[in-house]
Amino acid sequence: MKPSSPADMVYTYIKNQIIAKDLYPGNRIVEEDIARETGISRTPIRTALMRLSYEGLVVRQQNKGTFVAKPSATDLRQAYEVRTLLEIGAFRAALQRRSDESVRQMKESLDRQIELNKHFNMAEYASLNREFHWIITMESHNPYYEKYLNELHNKVATYLLFWDGSTDNSMSLDIHTRIYEAFRDRDAEKGVEALLKDIDLGQRDICHYQHI
Repeated sequence: MKPSSPADMVYTYIKNQIIAKDLYPGNRIVEEDIARETGISRTPIRTALMRLSYEGLVVRQQNKGTFVAKPSATDLRQAYEVRTLLEIGAFRAALQRRSDESVRQMKESLDRQIELNKHFNMAEYASLNREFHWIITMESHNPYYEKYLNELHNKVATYLLFWDGSTDNSMSLDIHTRIYEAFRDRDAEKGVEALLKDIDLGQRDICHYQHI
């Protein structure tokens, strides 16, 4: 395996602090502190912060610094509203264009989610959840779905890490199974129904633990 670059190391270091809740939404990230704690120079730190900013985990404010992102209730509702419209469109397009290989990939992702339920970890769930839905996006073969759903999936992963206190993925797993079956069978009605339930479940869980 290729050794991690200094920027990759800083990225992982900061992201793990956010996942572990050592850094909370709204906390400032001080580059000098990161440099002292990791022994890595400022340039790779800035590269890592740019990557985290793109993923929605941090926000960079001119003349103020970098802060752990603090999504509002309005941010969450608006992101899920747009995600619903785009993902249903991508799913319908993907059913017409999907390959047998993508069906296999989705089944493998689902199998990993089944294993995860035995030793649940929210960070791993957020990654697997994104991977599962991204297969649908890629099979739409539409660069606009890819562009905008990529940003929204990054935001959703952020919301899960910050606000979802679930201790297992059993409900999500049941719905993802239905999405997979619909994708495999090219069943648009079943797939859209399952997608709506999946998106609603994610939003409700986040709102519950955020007390919105």
